[in-house]
Amino acid sequence: MNISETESIKNFDWKFAIKLYVIMEVSELDFHSVFGLLHAGSAPGLSSEDLASRISSCVQTVTNTDDTCLSLSLIESVISRLAAHSFTADAAVYYQDVIRRLFTERNLMAKLVSLLSCQDKLVSHFSAKCMSVYVIKELGIAGLSSCMWTDACAAVLERSVSGCELDSCLWSVTAVIKGVLKADMGQNKRVLTRLLSALDSSITHLYRNLLPLSTKDPHSTDMKCVCKSMSEFIELLEALNAARLRHGLSSSAQRLSFTLCSSLLHVIRTDVEYVVKKRVLLLLKKSVLRRAGDDWALGDVRSASGEDLSLTEDLLSMADTVLQEVNAGWLKEVPVKAQASFFGGNCDVDGTMKKDDVILRAVSLILLKSLEIKMKSLGQQGSAGEIEAQQYLTELMLFLQRHVSLDSHRCCWVSALFAEQDDDMMEATNTLMALYLYQKRSCSDSGVCVWGFNPHCLFILLLRSLSFDHSVLLDFLISSETCFLEYFVRYLKLLWQDWTGLCRSSQHIEDGGGDAKRGSDLSIPASSAAAAVPCGESATGNQVETALVSRLVDYGSSDESEEADAVDCGASVMLVEESLLGKVLACLMDLRTAVSRLYNRGLFPYNPSSLLKLLNGVESQRNRLR
Repeated sequence: MNISETESIKNFDWKFAIKLYVIMEVSELDFHSVFGLLHAGSAPGLSSEDLASRISSCVQTVTNTDDTCLSLSLIESVISRLAAHSFTADAAVYYQDVIRRLFTERNLMAKLVSLLSCQDKLVSHFSAKCMSVYVIKELGIAGLSSCMWTDACAAVLERSVSGCELDSCLWSVTAVIKGVLKADMGQNKRVLTRLLSALDSSITHLYRNLLPLSTKDPHSTDMKCVCKSMSEFIELLEALNAARLRHGLSSSAQRLSFTLCSSLLHVIRTDVEYVVKKRVLLLLKKSVLRRAGDDWALGDVRSASGEDLSLTEDLLSMADTVLQEVNAGWLKEVPVKAQASFFGGNCDVDGTMKKDDVILRAVSLILLKSLEIKMKSLGQQGSAGEIEAQQYLTELMLFLQRHVSLDSHRCCWVSALFAEQDDDMMEATNTLMALYLYQKRSCSDSGVCVWGFNPHCLFILLLRSLSFDHSVLLDFLISSETCFLEYFVRYLKLLWQDWTGLCRSSQHIEDGGGDAKRGSDLSIPASSAAAAVPCGESATGNQVETALVSRLVDYGSSDESEEADAVDCGASVMLVEESLLGKVLACLMDLRTAVSRLYNRGLFPYNPSSLLKLLNGVESQRNRLR
């Protein structure tokens, strides 16, 4: 090496060379590589400033859609992983600096807002996701959302123009509310109060403009064009209801799905996709059952029930509207696909045609709970007015019969229709119990099987659908996912007063009055109630009701004495322990033994003393009959 070469080496700018090498490496470093490092919990070998610059350039100038979507997805992933504390300390500092540079120095939020209106749906949606995770992060740290995001969303909702911008904005608002409800921020109520206050009038405006206010709404004919927006809006309404149930908030927007429930019911009559109508029915079902957000939100629904004084009033308003619509023939317009529907598509179950049971269950519960709410309201007000539960139950039976075959014993419909959904089955059974007790006070006990709500039949058929397995009942008692405990205590109290009712129902079902099995699809052969109407005549509700009553055997309206009933009941128990009544009683006694054993060992989750007292009373009756 000569002197000139040595001097050249000494004078070479090594810092510049290293910087040039890094830049060359960055140019070769694509976002897929960054994702790999991100998921490994480490940082790439370039400065936070350089990475922020690279991401920003892809977002600011949308020349390559793939790169833009990858950049937006990378931002979302970084923020999500920072919130989950899934980085090492050094990597966390690095990525926090990247996010700070993007949103503070490079004003990324303004660009994300502008991308909401991008005609490319993927870019618009990724932009909404990116904004949402950042807003949730800010809410968790400072309790305040970005004013730019809030103002932009409010403006989009006010414009109410269906399209990509509105859909992405609705998704973002819903995601932020859900994010707050899923997180334990310690100040969720205060955060949600501020957030909803800023968006309340805009959401209210959109509700009145997007949904049909009546069946004669002039824009209802264009409903097919807004299916996506309506689906996103329905998700937002559930999130609003979930916030109301858990934090006692009741802004104007949160009350809309109750006070203007008619708009949601009218969607069923409009020319929108089937999946939208299904979403509406599921929203109404969750609302009337107070289940909104049950599968994703944190917090106990009961904790805020005393703070929302208008909830009872709003539920009654919803119930009144449902009953009015049913009277106006609404059930005749509810669509039910010939096959089970999943995400808007169809599915064959074992190669057989099966109706969309999700719709059937939702409609049934909406009507039943509306009846119960109205009934309770009349009772609390001491009103002299009565509600004809039988009239509405007849309409429900006719609705179900249009889509499935019902058993000749109407009480079988609950265990057949709800066999695959335990929580819904218990809600339906518990509600029918309440309706029975109400009508028992107001009129005779005659004919309750015709309308499918004899509590003794329902209980027997429930046990039979569970193969008289007391361990399943034990699971129901321990679990908080169903209302079984409330229902079971109600039924046992009724059983103390009406032991002969259980005996009659057992004998009636054993003689062939019901043939429901767990897992059946209601396709049990049966003659239609309308068949009893003379040929050539259209079957009105009253005619069908009369026909149903005329086909009822002398069951539930017998004039026999209590003593005679008790003798017959006792004879059936003494003759065959394998009789239906014997299986019911044996199941209850096995349950009593299991509960006692767990309680004595300190393993039962609550004090079951009252429950055990009721079960002991059943055992006393059983021993007396023997």
